[in-house]
Amino acid sequence: MNILNLDGHFFVEPLRKMGHTVLSMGQSPGKDVHLTKTISLAKLLAILDERNFKPDLVLWVDRCRPPSVIGIEALPAVTIGYSIDQYCNPWHAPYSAAFDLMLVAQKDYLTMFKEGNLGNELEWAPLFCNPNRDKDRKENRDIPASFVGTVDGSINSERKAFLNTFKKKHPLFVTEGDYVPIYNRSQLVLNQSAVGELNFRIFEAMACGAVVLTEETENGLTDLFTNGEDILLYPRGNAQAAASIAHAALANLDLGQLAENGKRNVLAAHSSTVRARHIIKRAEEIAAAGPSWRQQQTKVVQQTLSTAYNMLAVDEILPLTPDLRNFYATLGQKTFN
Repeated sequence: MNILNLDGHFFVEPLRKMGHTVLSMGQSPGKDVHLTKTISLAKLLAILDERNFKPDLVLWVDRCRPPSVIGIEALPAVTIGYSIDQYCNPWHAPYSAAFDLMLVAQKDYLTMFKEGNLGNELEWAPLFCNPNRDKDRKENRDIPASFVGTVDGSINSERKAFLNTFKKKHPLFVTEGDYVPIYNRSQLVLNQSAVGELNFRIFEAMACGAVVLTEETENGLTDLFTNGEDILLYPRGNAQAAASIAHAALANLDLGQLAENGKRNVLAAHSSTVRARHIIKRAEEIAAAGPSWRQQQTKVVQQTLSTAYNMLAVDEILPLTPDLRNFYATLGQKTFN
């Protein structure tokens, strides 16, 4: 299958290893086609023509940024999107009109997408680990508890206070950057989220062989994991309780078995390879079913996408240039008409 992969690169290598031809495109480094700005459908078609590349599948993967290519809904290929950070990007819901299938990483946010009453397909597809990077190296786990990630941030303003409170009750190694070496030395990895989402840290730490201590939340957490068997849970926002659970677990539990259970679960069901296989399976099913809702309802698609573009134009949190905001505003008005 010829696959045009836009923006997020998580599935490029797994898809290539499966034997598919993948052309990656986006504004981050390492793409086959590196874009310096958002491009139109006409420019995309010119690039594809230059490379003699006719995609069977167009796969857009969220990078918490606006899409690098506009107009993919007009392509004859199957279109599939994967929304990761929908909780801070509400424009993803109307943007889903561009896709025959939209995969949504946070289970509870499917409702937000369904409110549009569109005819396209929606599925919950939890986040995942990268099995080629996130590995258990069988090293000495000399760090009782760790946290690797951004401490200060506009999206998660409560994290710094939470970590500081935890550290007053229990030792915690906190750092940023490459998490793999730290997770391989950690017995416990503490997780805290912005809005109760199931973030990448859960899956990555488990794959590295650490026990994850995360907040008890929704978004499908208990559908995937079981407290005390492959994960440890604390009441959301309660750093003192989290510290107490960490202390008791390190003193009394068989963390080796709990970690092994978590690792086995994640590698079997929640890796980028597993998600890539599912994407191909669904793309084949959609192609075999004939013309999709997107291809039959072009006017509804265009009107719905205008909402997404207008939302992007006025989103003050996104670091967009004035020219790009004007571009989206103009595009939204033209699309609507």
